[in-house]
Amino acid sequence: MEGRVKSADRVVMVLSAIADIPGGLSFTDLLNKTGLPKSSLHGIIQTMVVNSMITYDDVTRVYYFGPKMWELAMKYYDRLHLVPLAWPYVERLRDTCGQTVQMAVLEGQDVLYVAKAESHRPLQMASYVGSRLPAYATGLGKALLATMASSRLRTIFPKEPWRAFTKMTITRYDDLLEKLQQIREKGFAEDIGEYSPDIRCLAYPVLGLENMGVAAISVSISADEFASVDKGDVVQALHRECHLLARRLGSTDPEAWRQGTEIEFSPSVREKLL
Repeated sequence: MEGRVKSADRVVMVLSAIADIPGGLSFTDLLNKTGLPKSSLHGIIQTMVVNSMITYDDVTRVYYFGPKMWELAMKYYDRLHLVPLAWPYVERLRDTCGQTVQMAVLEGQDVLYVAKAESHRPLQMASYVGSRLPAYATGLGKALLATMASSRLRTIFPKEPWRAFTKMTITRYDDLLEKLQQIREKGFAEDIGEYSPDIRCLAYPVLGLENMGVAAISVSISADEFASVDKGDVVQALHRECHLLARRLGSTDPEAWRQGTEIEFSPSVREKLL
C-alpha cells in the first residue's frame, strides 16, 4: 500500500505483541515475536517508554502497556459511546430551554459537531452534525479549551493571528487565555456572534474519567431573541444536564475544569496501570 511508513508499522508490531501477553514481554521476547533488528527495536521501545505508551518494570524486566495507552483507549471509548449516552440529556435540555442544543468534541484546532437537537423553531446555523468550526470562535470550543492547561493550548494554536469571522472573533492567543479565565470564573462559555453574527450560544464542558474534558454542550439562540431570554435559567439547565452526563461518564467532579489545570491520573489509577 502506498504511503505506509516502516517505522509506524514497527510500532504497531510492538504494541500488538505486548497486547497478546498481559504479563508483559522482555526485550528478548519482543525480538523473537516481532523479528525486528535489535537496534531498531531498542530505539522504538525507548521512544515509546518516554511517551508513556509502554512501561518497563525494573524488577521483572518486562515491557507492558503504559498509562498513555489507557488514556487513548478511554478517549476512544468515550467517543464511541458518547452520543447515545448523551442524547437523553441533550433532548431534555432542548425541551427545557425550548432552544436548539448541540454537542461537540475537540479535534485539533476545531470542534467536531456530533449531536444536534433542533427546537420547534429551527435556526439557520452554519453548524450541523459532522461539521467542523474553529474552536476559538465558538462557545462549544471555548468551553472545551477552558478545561485545558495554558501550556497545552499553545501547542494547539502555535501561530497567530487567527481568522476573524466577525468583528467579535478572538484572533490572538493572549486574548483567548484571558477569555478562558473569565469562562472558568463565570462557570460557562458564550458565543456572542463570534462565528455567525445572528447566533448566540451558551456552552458548558462535559468531563469524563479522571475529570478530563470529553465534550461540550451548547444552547443556541437567535441574536434577536437573546435579550429576552433568561440567561440564568439557561445556564442553570446547562449545568444540571452536563453535570449529570459527566457523572455518567465517570467524572468525580464535573466542575474540576474551573481550576484551569488538567487533572493528572490519580495514584490509584496509576497503581492499577503500572
